[in-house]
Amino acid sequence: MSKIMRKIFCLHDIKYSWLLLLSIAFCFLVFYIDRSDMKDPGWLTIGYLLAFALAVVWGVINYIGHIRMNVMYQKQNNIQAYVENLAMSKEDKLELQHYLEDYAADLIKQGKRKNEASKEAINQFKVKEILSLSKDTMLFNLHAHYYLIGWAILAAIVDIIIWLVYGGVYPSSQLLLIIGLILIAYGMGFIALFCGYKLMDSFIYRKINEQLT
Repeated sequence: MSKIMRKIFCLHDIKYSWLLLLSIAFCFLVFYIDRSDMKDPGWLTIGYLLAFALAVVWGVINYIGHIRMNVMYQKQNNIQAYVENLAMSKEDKLELQHYLEDYAADLIKQGKRKNEASKEAINQFKVKEILSLSKDTMLFNLHAHYYLIGWAILAAIVDIIIWLVYGGVYPSSQLLLIIGLILIAYGMGFIALFCGYKLMDSFIYRKINEQLT
């Protein structure tokens, strides 16, 4: 399986799924009432808006939940991990790692704990010249969110199966009809959200670049 396909079907990357499930369940309930005789247009409108609002809130916090501060800007106490993230040759990385480890060893002899010594050694080299060697000097690492496409594909597959069953076996099943329509709605929502996330990524990168230049 290619790298992009692994990203697409890494479905567990989704966050706060309980809130999304709550939105789906609420949408199902309102849709079911809408298809029945117990209709009240005012309450139905509120119900649909609430289900949509829950989905929007999930979309926002799911995006925020995937934002991670760049490792170069985090407090670190792992010399090997720090050096590995620098765009240097293997020989230079090894030399720098030995240097930092020796520096940390001297601090340990002076009475500092290992974690504190490693952190101080790294901080000594977090200057502009070293930081410019980073593979990714953005302040934040933004998730690619390909898993949304995976969920959209999964929704489409399940929806096709449901419509085949609905059309051939249970043509009058209201339950299958509602589930199928909800899968279409949320599947399209995943695709729209993926596009929205990409636009937001572009906006954030542009703003950060403006601040750095």
